[in-house]
Amino acid sequence: MRQFRWRARSTAGKTCSGEIFADSEREVADFVRANYGYVIGIEKVERSSWRDSAFFAGKTINHKERAKFFQQLYTLLEAGISIAQALDVMSSGPNVKLCDVSRRLSAGLKKGLPLSGAMQKQTRVFPPQSIAVVEAGELGGELNAVLKALSDYYRRQDKLCKYVRSILAYPAFLIVVSCATVIFFSVELLPMFTTLYASLGVPETQLLRHLLFLKRLVGRHFLALAAVLIVSGKALYQKRKELVSLVCRLPGIRGLHRPYLEVRFVKMLALLLRSGTALPEAIRLAVRTVEDGEMRLQADRFADGILRGLGIAASATQAGNLFSHVTLEFLRIGENSGNLFQMLSEAAEIREQELMQRIRELKTILEPLLVMIIATVVFAAIAVMISPLFSVMTQMPAYQ
Repeated sequence: MRQFRWRARSTAGKTCSGEIFADSEREVADFVRANYGYVIGIEKVERSSWRDSAFFAGKTINHKERAKFFQQLYTLLEAGISIAQALDVMSSGPNVKLCDVSRRLSAGLKKGLPLSGAMQKQTRVFPPQSIAVVEAGELGGELNAVLKALSDYYRRQDKLCKYVRSILAYPAFLIVVSCATVIFFSVELLPMFTTLYASLGVPETQLLRHLLFLKRLVGRHFLALAAVLIVSGKALYQKRKELVSLVCRLPGIRGLHRPYLEVRFVKMLALLLRSGTALPEAIRLAVRTVEDGEMRLQADRFADGILRGLGIAASATQAGNLFSHVTLEFLRIGENSGNLFQMLSEAAEIREQELMQRIRELKTILEPLLVMIIATVVFAAIAVMISPLFSVMTQMPAYQ
């Protein structure tokens, strides 16, 4: 499949252009005549620029870009144009990755696939949950509504992730500054103090000798240590999911990580139910948004309980601590009122606000604690460097 650039003129005399993936120029011409009018010109697009979409082939996109994609598609469909025309308009936008996604979806539609079927060809871009939501919207005739709901969902996910990152930015900055300060003392000031003590004939303390030995060792084997650090960093990056899983099991962090996963799960579950997906299938699709193995097992028990004929609230209770007490209460209300997806949306909203409040409280405690730790580390580094002066001062007559 190659990329073509086309130009066309409508019966009203309006000129338009765009790009599309196709197997031949004839296929492009048929597409243009069916959607835009008379063909003016068709040419192949050479893949020579760094902005070429092949550079982004197979790449994933973030929550913000997904929200933007679904919002644009929803807006264009609400304006009354077809999906094919909407994707063609989006394929000429400023975002190269979204343009590539739109072109590939357009190529799938030309082959007779529905939108959800074309999305299944780009699983790195569209998670299974969003594909299931779109498929349910197509079957139920509510595609526009589910596209809007997907846009809102990913926008809120992006907002939550940015909030968590902003909370962690200041502690990370303090840690980096403290490490840079210790390195500066060790590399720049330590040789100066060593030369000064040697000229004064002041004996070095044991701590200072250990620090000097460590500095000489690093300087003598710098390349080897750098290679070890690079290899170790690459290995840790490859095992980052396992490391994150271990860190999230720590007592303080688990108390925040579990509610975060619950919010993601409940939001996606509400969205799937809103699109018309059956509850057991919606549970199994929604739980794919979380990486916690225990939570996935509990979700499977929840779905199995519903399939056995148990009530929704009863199945959720028997599944374990899959939901908090607040979410369970909203589940009972939704089950009794027949408005489950709306109750789940409200429960997710409440749990998200609680999570943000707990993160703010943790930040209030963590920031002064980090400042104290960093100040202690810097003071210890300075004390080690000037420790020989203390021994000299204690030997002066005034201290006898």
